[in-house]
Amino acid sequence: MAEYRGDGDSFERNWSSAKEAHYLHWTGGEPENQIQLAFRQHWRTFQELLPANLAGKRVLEVGCGRGSLSAYFADAGWDCTLLDISPAAISLARAAFSAHGLNARFEVGDCLDMPFETGAYDLVFSIGLLEHFEEIESAIAEQVRILAPNGLFIGYVVPHIPENVQKDYGWICDILRAILPLTPSEAKTPLFRSDELSPPYLAAMGAAGLKNVGASGTYPLPMISNSPDFPFTLLPPDAEHALVKHFEMVLKRRHQQTGKNPWLCKEGDGQAFLVWGQKA
Repeated sequence: MAEYRGDGDSFERNWSSAKEAHYLHWTGGEPENQIQLAFRQHWRTFQELLPANLAGKRVLEVGCGRGSLSAYFADAGWDCTLLDISPAAISLARAAFSAHGLNARFEVGDCLDMPFETGAYDLVFSIGLLEHFEEIESAIAEQVRILAPNGLFIGYVVPHIPENVQKDYGWICDILRAILPLTPSEAKTPLFRSDELSPPYLAAMGAAGLKNVGASGTYPLPMISNSPDFPFTLLPPDAEHALVKHFEMVLKRRHQQTGKNPWLCKEGDGQAFLVWGQKA
């Protein structure tokens, strides 16, 4: 397993103390930084996964953090609920949604025992949550419980994989870290991340009653920063703008070469992987 370990208190410290926690990675305009670009691509990819027989537009984000992807759903008219174990994260999400005129309900709660009725949601998803559990079966089963029949489960998982796309760009981050070092007050609390790929997740999803399950690698771009660990530290605006333009060209070339969604890739190559399935 990966060497890092974290818990609810670790998340609370990061959400409470890190300036990066105040970033909302949703934008109604053009992406201005590499993480806004990533969340725009997440949104487009999630839309492709939505089945035609989805009954409604009730969506829950579990472990929402600041709620960047939920902001896309809210902007598109979905009935959104955001849940996180961290009161600081929920406060940040509520403030961000209010600042942008977006509507949602917000709940402080444990993803292993959520305060929602069985079958309450048509879509349940998480971004960067499940990899923080050594035992994933209970977390997945609880999300499946609150899905309506034919409802969709999506997990975006960020495992600890040193040999992914990031490996060829670590030297750039090292140089940036030397030029732009974090002060002691900016230090981030390490978090446990599993190094498992999709097979155990797919097994747990099947055991929980999901059908039509699938998986794919995703986010085939490096993360360029003096501190790419969670929560991600952005570079100065001019540098971020240049990276966005470069990465957009990379994605355009990937699409031209394959004719497929350029945000998907071989599992283990990208920064993350997706797992999905429908409730029977």
